[in-house]
Amino acid sequence: MAGSVIHLDEQAGPACSHALIIGVGKYPHLAGGESPVADPDGMRQLSSPPLSARAFATWLLTEYHDPQRPLGSLALLLSEEQPAPFVNPRTQQAHEVENATIDNILAAITEWYDRADSHVDNRLVFYFCGHGVSQGEDMALLAADIFEDLHNPLNGALDFTGLMNGLKRCKATQQVFFVDACRSNSDVLIERSGARFAGRSPLGAGTRPLDLPRRFHIPYYATLAGDQSHARPGQVSLFTEALLKSFAGAASDDPEGDWRVNTSHLLEAIDHFMHERQFAGAVAGVQVPSVGELPIFVLHLLPGPPVVPVYVGCDPAQDNADAEFVCREDGLERLRRQPDHADGADPECEWAIELRFGNYDFEAHLADQDVRIKTVTVRPVFRRVQLVKP
Repeated sequence: MAGSVIHLDEQAGPACSHALIIGVGKYPHLAGGESPVADPDGMRQLSSPPLSARAFATWLLTEYHDPQRPLGSLALLLSEEQPAPFVNPRTQQAHEVENATIDNILAAITEWYDRADSHVDNRLVFYFCGHGVSQGEDMALLAADIFEDLHNPLNGALDFTGLMNGLKRCKATQQVFFVDACRSNSDVLIERSGARFAGRSPLGAGTRPLDLPRRFHIPYYATLAGDQSHARPGQVSLFTEALLKSFAGAASDDPEGDWRVNTSHLLEAIDHFMHERQFAGAVAGVQVPSVGELPIFVLHLLPGPPVVPVYVGCDPAQDNADAEFVCREDGLERLRRQPDHADGADPECEWAIELRFGNYDFEAHLADQDVRIKTVTVRPVFRRVQLVKP
C-alpha cells in the first residue's frame, strides 16, 4: 500500500468509493508551535481536526454502506500534537499515519486520483479539517507546514478550487468533498500572494473528456463564504459531528422501503443540527453549512431504522425546568429525565434525546399533578414534541 493508504480492498469490485481524509491540528509555524512566524493572521494550534478526521475515517470503515460503490480505499494524513497509529477497525492492523505536510498531501492526491480513475462509476470522497482561508472564489486549505516558506506562505497550502477543477478529468463520476474549515478572508495569505494563487495542486486544470459521463461533484462547506467555523477543544468538530449524526439517520428517507441518505437530505440534516441550540450551543445558527453545486444522488444506505434527534418540551417552555419527562415504547419505559437533570445553564431548554424510527408515548409530570401525554411518530429529519397543559 502507498504511504498514506490505511485501507485497500482489491476485492471491492470494479466500481467503488475511494476516500482521502486529512486532519491538520499541529501547525509548527502558527502561534503555539515550535517556530511561529511573527504574523500568523491570528491562527494557532487546533486540537479538533485530528480527532474529527479519525472519527470520519472510522465511520467510513465501520458504517459506510453503498452496495453499488463499496469502500475500495482510504488514505489518511494527520498532523497532531501527539502522533499515534490508526488502528483499522476492519482488520485491527495499526498503521503509522503520514504527516499532513503539503508534499505528502500532494502525493496522496495523485495516488487517490489514479485509484479512482479506474472506472467511471467510482466515487471520490474528500475530507479536510483544519485551517482554511478564502478570497472570492479561491480557497486555501492549510497544510501542517504553512508559513515554512516565508517568501510565499501559500506554498504550504492546497488550492481547493484548483483541486476540484483538476478532478474534472478523473473518470470517477461522483465526487463529494467535505471541507470543515474557516472560509474567512486573509490579507496575510491570499492577498499577499498575488492574484489567483491559493496554494498548490498536483492536478492541472482541464475540461472533462467528451467520452466520459457527466461529473456530479458536491463540495460541502462547514460555513458560508467569508465566515469562520467553530471547533471544540479536544472534541470532534461541530460540523463533523453533525455530519456523522446525519448519516446515522437524520438525513435518511425511505422512498423505496429502505432507509437511504441522499445528497440533498444530508445538507438539510447538517443544517438542522447546526441551528439547534441543544447541539451547537452558543453558536447555534451562527455557523451555517453550505454547498457549491448540489446534484442529488444516494450516498449511504442504513442497515436498519434510522436514529433521529427528538426534542421534548412543555408549552409553556418555563415548565421544562420543573418537569419530569418520560418516553415509552409499546408501554415500556425507554428513557426518563428528572427535573434535577435539567440544563443548569438553560433550564427552559427542551429534553434532547435520540430514538430510532417508530411510535413513542411522551409524558411530562409536574409537581401540581399536571400530567401531559402525547403519542408521536419519530422519523427524520427530527421530531419536536410539545406537551401542552390540558
